[in-house]
Amino acid sequence: MSEAGHYSTQTTIEDAARLALLQGKHQQAYQLLMDALKTYPRFARGYFLLSRIAYDFKNHLKEVEMLFAALHVEPDNVEFIAYLARAQVLVGNSSDAHELLMRAEKRQGHTAEIYDLMGVTYNRLSMYQEAAVCFQRSIECNSDNAGVFFNLASTLKFCGDFPAARTAYEHAIALKPDYFKAHAALTSLGGISHEHNHVARLRELLEKTVNADDSLCIAHALSKELEALKDWSGSITVLQRAKQKKLAQLLYDFSRDKAIFEKLEQSYSVVSRSKKSGFHNNRPLFVTGMPRTGTTLVERILSSHSQVASGGELYNFSIEFKRLIGSVSGEFISDEFFGHINREGLDKLGRAYIDSTDYLLGNKQFLVDKLPLNILYAGLIIDALPAAKVVCLDRNPLDTIVSNYRQLFSFQDSTFAYSLSLEHTAHYYVAFKQWTDRLLAIYPDNVYRVNYEALVSNPELEIQALLKFCGLPWQDDCLHIERNAKPVATASAVQVRQPITAAGIGQWKHYAAHLEPAINILENAGLVFDL
Repeated sequence: MSEAGHYSTQTTIEDAARLALLQGKHQQAYQLLMDALKTYPRFARGYFLLSRIAYDFKNHLKEVEMLFAALHVEPDNVEFIAYLARAQVLVGNSSDAHELLMRAEKRQGHTAEIYDLMGVTYNRLSMYQEAAVCFQRSIECNSDNAGVFFNLASTLKFCGDFPAARTAYEHAIALKPDYFKAHAALTSLGGISHEHNHVARLRELLEKTVNADDSLCIAHALSKELEALKDWSGSITVLQRAKQKKLAQLLYDFSRDKAIFEKLEQSYSVVSRSKKSGFHNNRPLFVTGMPRTGTTLVERILSSHSQVASGGELYNFSIEFKRLIGSVSGEFISDEFFGHINREGLDKLGRAYIDSTDYLLGNKQFLVDKLPLNILYAGLIIDALPAAKVVCLDRNPLDTIVSNYRQLFSFQDSTFAYSLSLEHTAHYYVAFKQWTDRLLAIYPDNVYRVNYEALVSNPELEIQALLKFCGLPWQDDCLHIERNAKPVATASAVQVRQPITAAGIGQWKHYAAHLEPAINILENAGLVFDL
């Protein structure tokens, strides 16, 4: 007798499959559902649960397939629609996901879970105001979920409502005192003083925390608060301990990233490259560079212009490239990718990127894509989109290294693993600098380097040059980023709500005692910089 034969109805089969999934018995649940579908080919919940199994194994193409099958049976099921919207985002079909969310908005039967799912998907689409509404509706349905309060708080932060974000983070922590991400995010809102801080609470949490990722979250929060209190030595010491713990777990060394930069060097020479191939569309303005070098500042300057929309940090180009070469890698970039570059597919790649970002344009002429490490794809971006402009930020190397080291990144892939060590970050900066020098030599009409120190010291002059490069007429609003009400979803979300300031210059000096190895790496590479 088949697995499904033990159960008499679709309802009992669904219950049994859900129980198996809760117990981590994916194979048992899969076999039960597959057997059931032979008897009940219109078993919509069966297809839905198969999609959940596909999601757990990160097989998002299969997830999409199963959700389409479920919706074929029950086309008005808002739960299926919402899950399919998220799945479409995960496979890179952003426009399809947006259409599905619009469809879900018109349906009945939303639960707290569905509203939360829609909010998460809106966030992935850089539609933060819509996301905030969904999270608020989820809380109206169920106010006991700490995760939804966290999602709401993060979205309110992106939208610039910092008091409401602070309240929502505190709600999340009250519901779940060891919500490590919430503690780190709360600290990122600033407002730390000797009278108002969480140092004691964070120290206590850190002492109890064993998991390396959780320790890193709390250590970053504590480090940031100690820094605000001008305890520079305590700030970097607590960070070093947690980062060393995570570095030992990842077993990272710079050779992985070195291989990527070497492949880039091999793939792109200073020889003039043909612009006949590729998809000609001048809409994209890519703002790139190493993180924490002023990329958000430049995005806010450009998106203050009346002709420019902001897409936030978009992974669309890397997703479309991986789709083109048939890669299912979870890595943002790998040295293996470059063996698959085929100039015959450049037009298709450029067109796919443009199509995937259509929903963000509105009535504007240009769209800013501000994913800093798109710099690694910059050569391919320009080959696929010959009319695109790539702006690359350059900041004092020591400020860059320290700022990257002090930033809490996600380590779901190895993209930011270099930031776990000051020395690795220094090596990464050297390779980044060499790569951007090469890009400027190959693509002088497409790539423009902005010096952060010059920009914040003489903003009017530098912004005029930046706008000219992008083909934009001067507008005074670009000088006043504090008036820009558009959402911003980066680590600089708080700072860029304020006027342009040079206060960030020279922050590395607080940590000079720890930087001798990094300085030696920079000097050995022949880089000239001010000490």
